[in-house]
Amino acid sequence: MFRPFILLITAVLLAFVGWMVPVYWQLVNSQLLEAVGEDTPSLVEAAANQVQLDQLGAASICLDAAESLDVGDGSQVRQSIARATELFPEYAITGGPDVYFDQILRIDPQLRAAKRTELIPILIPSQTRVSLSSFLTNSRSTSVRAVLETKKMAGTRQFMPVDSAAGQPLEATILLGALLMQGNHFSPEVAATVRSLADNIEDVYAVVDLERVYFALFSLGKRMNWNQLVQLLPFLESPEALEQVAAYARNYDETFSWIYVAILQAESAQRVIAYLDAFPKEGLDDLGLGLSYGEGALYYLLDEMKKVEQPTRRLALAQKMPTLLDNPALLLPAARNPGVFLIFKGLFTALAALCLTGFGLKAFPLLFHTFKRTRKPNPFVGTLRTITLTLILSLLIILIMEPGVFRQSQTLQPEVRLEWAFQDTVESLFTPTERNDTMDQITVITISIFFLMQVALYMAGLIKITEIRKMAGSPKLKLELLENEDQLFDSGLYLGLTGTVLSLIFLAIGVVQASLMAAYSSTLFGIIFVALLKVFHLRPYRKVLILQADE
Repeated sequence: MFRPFILLITAVLLAFVGWMVPVYWQLVNSQLLEAVGEDTPSLVEAAANQVQLDQLGAASICLDAAESLDVGDGSQVRQSIARATELFPEYAITGGPDVYFDQILRIDPQLRAAKRTELIPILIPSQTRVSLSSFLTNSRSTSVRAVLETKKMAGTRQFMPVDSAAGQPLEATILLGALLMQGNHFSPEVAATVRSLADNIEDVYAVVDLERVYFALFSLGKRMNWNQLVQLLPFLESPEALEQVAAYARNYDETFSWIYVAILQAESAQRVIAYLDAFPKEGLDDLGLGLSYGEGALYYLLDEMKKVEQPTRRLALAQKMPTLLDNPALLLPAARNPGVFLIFKGLFTALAALCLTGFGLKAFPLLFHTFKRTRKPNPFVGTLRTITLTLILSLLIILIMEPGVFRQSQTLQPEVRLEWAFQDTVESLFTPTERNDTMDQITVITISIFFLMQVALYMAGLIKITEIRKMAGSPKLKLELLENEDQLFDSGLYLGLTGTVLSLIFLAIGVVQASLMAAYSSTLFGIIFVALLKVFHLRPYRKVLILQADE
């Protein structure tokens, strides 16, 4: 009598143990990020280390990221930067001691006395451009000279030509590129690409590609001082990465410091770009969360390439049971071996589903047995029924335990910004648009649920036909019993139509934003499985019974 309830309690306990495993199938638990980043340098500590290395420009961006993420107190580091800038005012432009750029400042007093710290604005004045052109013309580097020759290129579409009245931005960008080329600050791939394109400016396609590189350099130089730019460029492994990071700088003014610091800590722009491309809506917030937990958390997030989930219920319960739910002795091994812990999670989930299936078979026998005249059920049919129900319940338990399965991602609305006319005209042409995936996660999950429900009804119909076939009775009685079960055999159609109607209702009121494909797939699955059941199983068996009755 109490055995079904024992199975139910066991199922609940096993499901709870599976829920306690701190790994997810498609997400990264924020507790794991916090655990792996516990003893690694924070943003403020990274900024302090950069100040000790005289990288004041990069340190200030680290502090900007820390302040925007509200982690740590960077006031002392900020004061150190201010004191150094007070002693050496040129650090506002150079971002720290730099022998090469100090020489450039000595060439042009107007550049040294500039009020702005960003590179492109301070290079635009005519006297500065003349001084830099004279300095760079004497360079022994053929690559530098090739870049300077691109002032003569024609056919530019985004920039006005250098010899025109509005050609100052392009000339300032070319001079900045020559300065960076002279100092070997580009990555080898970008430097080789720029040199190759500069040698072929007669080719219209080369001009287009080179102009894209210049525009990316213009976007970064308009927002950074010398040290900030030269610290970033070596990690931009390709012209495509340079353009992508420049697009981030244009589109994310307030949070670009997160991307900048992430690239510096990961020592690769490609890994950061890959993560942001994989998750264009939540990726930037998750990247900031990883940075807030420490350098180790960022490495772990980029290695896993998954979205981050902050399980509110788990975190609230962890405050009451920290030994079970917030124990570093469990979190760190789970972070290092997530696959092993997922196996344990799946095992506990399957056992919970098996116990729940046993509870259903014991507590509700009328749902699985036809009538008392049925013979002893076939062991194969019983095993197949148990496996099918266990698989379906396992999926349902996983969907319940996995957080964020039906979480909706809000589309970011573009900011309205007032910029000077040239920048608005040029930069808008290179602003990337968000991609729309043909099938999102919610659509796939919804279709899978409809499919499994139809499989369950299909198996129920097969089991019913098998029970009637094995019972003791005349063919006429079996035909009447099959006719009595017509509603069961057609239930796939009813379920399919119900799923479609509910999906359309939820889609209309905005409860679950699954696509129309998921809604109509419910009816399609119902038609397919009912047709399979009736054409390939029910119709042949009825034909046999009719022939037996005639004999």
